[in-house]
This record gives sequence, C-alpha cells and structure tokens, in this order.
Amino acid sequence: MAQGNNKEFDAIIIGGAFSGTSAGVLLKRKHPEAKVLIVEQSEEFDRKVGESTSELAGCFLTKQLGLTSYLARKHVTKHGLRLWFHNEDDQCFSECSEVGGAYQSRLPTYQLDRSDLDQKLLDMAEEAGCEIWRPAKAKTIELKQQHPDRDHNRLSIRYNGEVYEVTSKWVIDATGKASRIPRMLGHHRKLEEHTTNAVWARFRNVRDLDDHELLEKFPCYAKSCKGPRSQATNHLMGYGWWCWLIPLNNGDLSAGLVYDSSIFEPEKFGNLTETLHRHLLTHPVGKVMFEDAEPVEKDTRTYSGLPYYSEEVTGEGWAAVGDAAGFIDPLYSQGLDYCAHTVCAVTNFISEDLKGNCIREQVEQYNREYPISYRRWYEALYKNKYHYLGDAEIMWGAFLLDIATYFIGPVRVVYDFPDKEFGLLPYHGKAGTFFAKLMALYNRRFVAIAKKRMRCGTYGASNKGKRFLLAKGFSPTLGTFSIMGQGIRHWLKLEVKNLFTFPKSTGKKEADPVFLEQTESQPST
Repeated sequence: MAQGNNKEFDAIIIGGAFSGTSAGVLLKRKHPEAKVLIVEQSEEFDRKVGESTSELAGCFLTKQLGLTSYLARKHVTKHGLRLWFHNEDDQCFSECSEVGGAYQSRLPTYQLDRSDLDQKLLDMAEEAGCEIWRPAKAKTIELKQQHPDRDHNRLSIRYNGEVYEVTSKWVIDATGKASRIPRMLGHHRKLEEHTTNAVWARFRNVRDLDDHELLEKFPCYAKSCKGPRSQATNHLMGYGWWCWLIPLNNGDLSAGLVYDSSIFEPEKFGNLTETLHRHLLTHPVGKVMFEDAEPVEKDTRTYSGLPYYSEEVTGEGWAAVGDAAGFIDPLYSQGLDYCAHTVCAVTNFISEDLKGNCIREQVEQYNREYPISYRRWYEALYKNKYHYLGDAEIMWGAFLLDIATYFIGPVRVVYDFPDKEFGLLPYHGKAGTFFAKLMALYNRRFVAIAKKRMRCGTYGASNKGKRFLLAKGFSPTLGTFSIMGQGIRHWLKLEVKNLFTFPKSTGKKEADPVFLEQTESQPST
C-alpha cells in the first residue's frame, strides 16, 4: 500500500513483469536497504501467448534467480530447437526434412507460461522488500537530467484512486515495447532494414509430434530421434517466414508466424486467426498437427515492425532494461537473454551508486556498448537471414555455427563467470568482436548462396527426405568446437556446391560474388 509519509525512493521501476521484477529482486539483494518501488499497470498479468527460453536465459532463471524447482513444477521443460522444411515435391509429413538434435538438451531451458512466471517474480520482489503499487500508472515522469536544478526524478503516479507525487534517485524503465523513457527522450528507433512482422495465437486439440499413431505409422520417423520432439520449440520453415510451435503447461500450444514483408506476405483468409490457421496448414507438419485444432477465442495478436532499439539506454538517474531498451528477432528465443544482461548491468551500477561509489565509467560503458552489441547481434544472426530460412541444407549450416558459437561464447562464460558476465553485453571485447565478424561473414555468404539458388531454381532441393540430426549435443565446453568445425566444413561444402550451381533453364554458369568481399546493406525486395 502507498504510504503518505513514504514518497521518496531510491529507485522506481516502471513495469512489473520479467525485467522490472528481476531488477527489483537483484537490486534488493545487492543493496538490501534500498527503497525500491515497482509500479505495475495491470490488475493481473495477461498470459502471454507463449515464450521459449534459450540456455543463457535458463542460466539466469536458475542460477541467478534461483527458480529451478519452481520452473520444474510449473512450466514445460524444453528439449532444444527443431526445424521442419518441405518443398513443392514434399507433401508427406514423414518426408519433411528436419534439423535438430537427436538427443535431449543438456542445459535447462523452458517453455514458459509468462503470466505465471511474471506473478512469481513480482511476489519474489515483494518478499525481497520492494514496495508494489498495482494497478498503478505513472502519469508523468520528469527526469532530473531534464531539470538541471533538481537532484531527483519526479513522478506522478495514480494508485488506489489517488495521485501520488513521488521522487526517486533512479527510474528504471521496464515497460517493454512501450519503451516509455526512450520514446519520451527521442532515443527510440526502428530497425527499418529488418522488416519483420508477427501474428500469433494459442490453439487447443493440437496433435502431438510424439503421438503413438504417428510413431507407429512412420517407424523411420520414430527411430531417427531419441529425444522428445513435442517438447522442443518446433519451427515450420519457409522462404521469408517461419512459424513457432511452443507447448504450454495447460495443454494449449502457442503458434506464431513471423515473416519478412519485403520478400513474403501470408495469404489472407478472413480474420487474422483464420489467416494464421490456414498458413499453418500449408506445411505438411503443420497440417498433421493443426488439422483438427481450434484457436482460443479472442487470443490472436499481431505486431508489425518487430525490431527496434534505443540510441541511449541510460542517462542521469534513469536506465532502460529488457525490451524497453530494444528487441531484434524471436527466431532463437533470445529475448530474455538481453533482458538478463541489461537487468544485471543496470542493477550493478545503480547498487554501486546507492553505496556512494562513482559509477560514471559503468554508465558510459553501458550507454556506449548497447548499440554496438545490438548491431553486432543483428548482423551476426539476423541480417537478411529470412532469405535462407526455407532451405534445409543452408539452415543446417547456420544451425551448427549459430548455436556452437553461442555455446562457446555467451553460454560458457555466464556459467563460468556469472557475476561478471551477466553484467556485460553480448559481443563485447576482442573475442566478441572476432566472433561477431565471423558470424556476419558466414551469414552474408549463406544469404548469397540462397539468392543464387532462388535464381537457379535449386532453392530447397534438400527439403525432402533429409534428417540433419546432431548426435553430439551442444554444451558449454571446448567439445563444442568440434561441432563448430562440422559447421565450417558444411559451409565450405556449400561454397563448393555453389560454384557449380547453374540455372535450370539454360545450364549457363552464373557469376558468383567474390567470397570475402560480398556485402549487402539492405534486404532485397
């Protein structure tokens, strides 16, 4: 409850979901005497359609926040990432090409019910000593950097039918895509070159990929994979688009379509729900799973212009964390990775400031490195990637290299040095710079190979009857370098194959761009 004589805080967090409550919990652990207020607008959390975590976010949830037992009881344990491909000659479920692991995952990852997780973290923040105002809304935010004569931020907050004028040394923006402070200060930017959009919903009565009838009917399909397919984050893949399929703990399944509108537009059927459902049925795996499925009523959502970022993520007395700072792409389920890194970075320097230490260097580093990290992450993983999403042979190379570098770098260091590495942003330092450049290089080459295959009519030729299944699982050890080596060998094979790729119509060899100098600044339309 709001107290009339307690309107001064050390930190006010706007937004009480994952990033905001994580920040509150960590800030109280680092500086127990801090007066922290969390302002949450909703009366109860809206259940997100579905969210999958990566291994880095899994480490943050289990090792940093201590939620291992809770996650095991309340959420679905995830068994890796699995990709499904088909082409015009491949309309049989059992003949769809598959990319993924042959065994179970080695590190904890989860398919989350975000409403349950967000409430759990809000309860943890309150137990840690944070004051919770809910439902409440910050009507106005006046930052001290906007008023040089002030030494505190001033906020006007509506709570319990009254408006409270409060002050704080710090304001943490955890408002997600609303990105309230960056927008207010004019720092919010769209990533115009990555023209991705999404539509998603939940479905009931979806057929299980480990269904006994499917396993009996397709014995080769059953024997090829040792781990559970249904608990993976399954992706249906196509040229310019992909669909996520995420199982939820109540038996529903979250399904979403993400597409690059510069090269693909879904065929429209009635409303958005029908459009999404019809699109899922165009893929043989989707047809098997969703033929008798029913969408949850009034659950369909859409979002255009997915990627955005803030040119500045902190200033005098304020900082943005999680999705309020930026978002790139949901393909590899790394949204919570950035939430973890930004929350740890911000709570580290705020706790030091509250102890009376100089934090100028840490603040400047966070502000300087965020846009660099964001850009490197985008160019390494997502720039023009939608051109080759629908080709199984190319995506097998990307799967091996993307995930191997992820385990060798970010996953390994947060498990080995969590207190230090969670507070640093991805792709920092010399090693981070090297891997960012390497990843951007092979990503550019995969794009060039895919475009040539499209011109020559050979795109997706390996989408039928192939199972690219990794027998050796990913782990944050040096052993993953062997998987990276496998990925590099596959990349080189693609390059050689590319040299002898000819247009089907004429048989004439097509000129190929120079291997090391080929660059593209904008996606083709």
